[in-house]
Amino acid sequence: MAGSAAVGAGTWGSPAWRAAVRAWSRGALEGRGFRGVGEPVEHLTRPWSTVWTIDSDDGRFWFKESCKAWPGEGAVQAALAGLAAEYVDAPVAVEPARGWMLTRDGGPTVMEAAPGGTRGVEVDTLVGLLGDYARLQRRTVGQRKTFEQAGLRVLVPSDAVGLARAQAERMASLPADDPRHLTAEQRESVLAALPALGEAGSALLDGPVPLAVDQCDLFPRNIFLPRAAGAPYRFFDFAEAVWSHPFGSLVMLVWECLHRWKIGLPDDVVDCRDDRIREVFDAYLVCWTDLAPIGELRVLAQHALRIAPLHRSEVWLRVLDESDDAAVQEHGKTPWAWLEDVAKPVLL
Repeated sequence: MAGSAAVGAGTWGSPAWRAAVRAWSRGALEGRGFRGVGEPVEHLTRPWSTVWTIDSDDGRFWFKESCKAWPGEGAVQAALAGLAAEYVDAPVAVEPARGWMLTRDGGPTVMEAAPGGTRGVEVDTLVGLLGDYARLQRRTVGQRKTFEQAGLRVLVPSDAVGLARAQAERMASLPADDPRHLTAEQRESVLAALPALGEAGSALLDGPVPLAVDQCDLFPRNIFLPRAAGAPYRFFDFAEAVWSHPFGSLVMLVWECLHRWKIGLPDDVVDCRDDRIREVFDAYLVCWTDLAPIGELRVLAQHALRIAPLHRSEVWLRVLDESDDAAVQEHGKTPWAWLEDVAKPVLL
């Protein structure tokens, strides 16, 4: 059964909603001295967010409202910009009660600028941006209270067992005709993985790498190109971010690399030992080698990547809870597409 449709197509884009967005955006921009503010124009609406452009004499701005599950994105992005302005652009305005945010246009993304349909999944590109991303994460270490106050979810590694069990039991209890439903075999595969998830969580908590912000959607579409030669990449879209082990951030790029580079996979493990993946991920891990040798960091990354799919399945379950039936039918298989991976060891 789908959740309420009060958020999403039932509200976004309605005349009353448009009028409220127009008034807030114009007031926020003109109040900050921007001139010639135009009308909001819809760019993309999906079950999890709606994004609109607003042009002005001073350039383009972007308006975003996330679904009810992620109201704190603007505050989280502002906190990140306060700690690492070279890696994250500060929002122009934020309305936390409504989950609204205005940002300046950040230029082309890595995906938009990628040659030949590679989506930005090239070794040299990923090596560069992952070094910058690690440096961003390290600025957040020790700042848990700041991000909790901004509304960031906390998913520490020790939560993995309980989260996996809860997701499996909940999905198995759904009606058989619900696309999120788990069969008895699927449920049992998750429950059988609980001891391994517990071991992974303990290894991460006992390890030398501290918890930090995990964007939870680290992907070429969510990364701006450097503004100039020698400048860093800049990161955005923190709606789904969590406070967790930083190495879990790599999970989206794992699957991008495996898919784009056509690396075959066995059914029972996630094998990332391809030389290209090793080069890319070592460029990230080397930024943490003041804490442990890179061999130890690779082992910790394996544990983090075993747990990280739980964050993705939780994202999708929360989104679909407040989506209409059409969205549940379209995306209902996605939570299991992530959850099933907790049953597979990761080799790096």
